[in-house]
Amino acid sequence: MNSKLLEIFLQGLQILKIELNQKQLEQFSIYLKELKEWNSKFNLIGPAADEEIIQKHFLDSLSIVPVIKSKITKQCVLTDIGTGAGFPGIPLKIVLPEISLTLLDSSKKKTEFLRYLCKRLEIEAKIVCGRAEEISNKPEYTKTQDIVTARAVTKIFGIEKLCSPFLKKDGILILQISSKTDFKEIKGEIMEKFIPPSAILPGRMILSLKRGFTLIELMIVVAIIGLLAAIAIPKFANMIRKSKEGATKGALGNLRSAITLYYSDFEGFQYPQNAAAIMNISGPFQTKYVNSMPTVKLGISGHTDTADMDDFNDGDTSTDLGNWGYITSQGKAFVNCIHTDTKGELISGW
Repeated sequence: MNSKLLEIFLQGLQILKIELNQKQLEQFSIYLKELKEWNSKFNLIGPAADEEIIQKHFLDSLSIVPVIKSKITKQCVLTDIGTGAGFPGIPLKIVLPEISLTLLDSSKKKTEFLRYLCKRLEIEAKIVCGRAEEISNKPEYTKTQDIVTARAVTKIFGIEKLCSPFLKKDGILILQISSKTDFKEIKGEIMEKFIPPSAILPGRMILSLKRGFTLIELMIVVAIIGLLAAIAIPKFANMIRKSKEGATKGALGNLRSAITLYYSDFEGFQYPQNAAAIMNISGPFQTKYVNSMPTVKLGISGHTDTADMDDFNDGDTSTDLGNWGYITSQGKAFVNCIHTDTKGELISGW
C-alpha cells in the first residue's frame, strides 16, 4: 500500500475511531495486493481502482466495528453471509482477531480465493461454499451464531429470512444498507441504526436486528423440511433433477433474451462487456433487463445451485463449475457443465 493509499486508509480509520498496529496494517496491504491480482483474473469485485477498494470495501467493512465492538467476546461466533471477496468478514477478523469467523459464499472461485487469502494473512476462518438456505439447515450452523453479517443488501425481508436461521436466540443480524432503504418489511426488532460519517461513506447505514422468528417456529420449519426431505429425496431424486433442469433451461432462455434486448437497445454494436457487468446488481443489465441474476440448478453431485457467472473466450474448454458461462464476443450465455442431462444431452450445449 503506497503512501497516498495509506493516508486515505488512516484518515478513514481515524474517523471511525479504529486503531491498528503495524501487523494489522501489513495484513490490509497484503489483502489489497492479493485482491487486485485475483480480481484481474477472476472478476471477484469487478473493475475497481485502489482508492475504491480502500473506501468501498475496506472502510465500508470496518464501519461495522463501532456497532459490534461492545458485543464481541472471546467466544463470539460470527458468520458473513454472501461474503464474496471477504467483505466485511475478513476486515473484521483483522481488526477483531478474537472472533470465530465463518465466511459463506456460493461461488467456488471466491471461496478458493478466501482460502488462499487467509493463509497469506495468517488468520483462522472457516470457509464454506454453498447456498445460505441449505447451509443453515446443517446442525453445526442452525441457531449457533452470535452475529451474522450481510453486505450490499437491497431487499431486507429476503436477507433477514435467509440469515435468521443461523442466529442464536439472542443473536444479532448486522445489515449494511442504503440510508434510503424502506424498513416496512422488517420482521425482527431493530436494535440500532448507525450512519457512518458521510466523509468516508455517504448514504450508508448499518442496521442491527434481533432475530424475528421464535424458537418454536424454527423447530416446526426444520422438522417439516427434514420430514419432506427424508420421504421425497430418495423416492423422487430423478424427478427433482428433471425439475431443476427445466427451471435452469427456462432461466437460461430468459438470460439469453435479456442479452438480446440489451444488444438490440445498443443497435447491435455492444453486448454486455463481461460477466461482472451482467452480475452487477446496480448496473444497467440487472436494473433494466432482469430483476435479479437467475440461478443454475442442476441436481448433480458436486454442483451446488449458484447464480455466479464466469467469462470465457470463444473455444475455451468448460471448467465444469456448474455456474453460468459468458462469451462476450458472441453475447452467448451457457451452463458451465460437462455432464449430460436426464435426456442424455450435453448440458453446456443447451
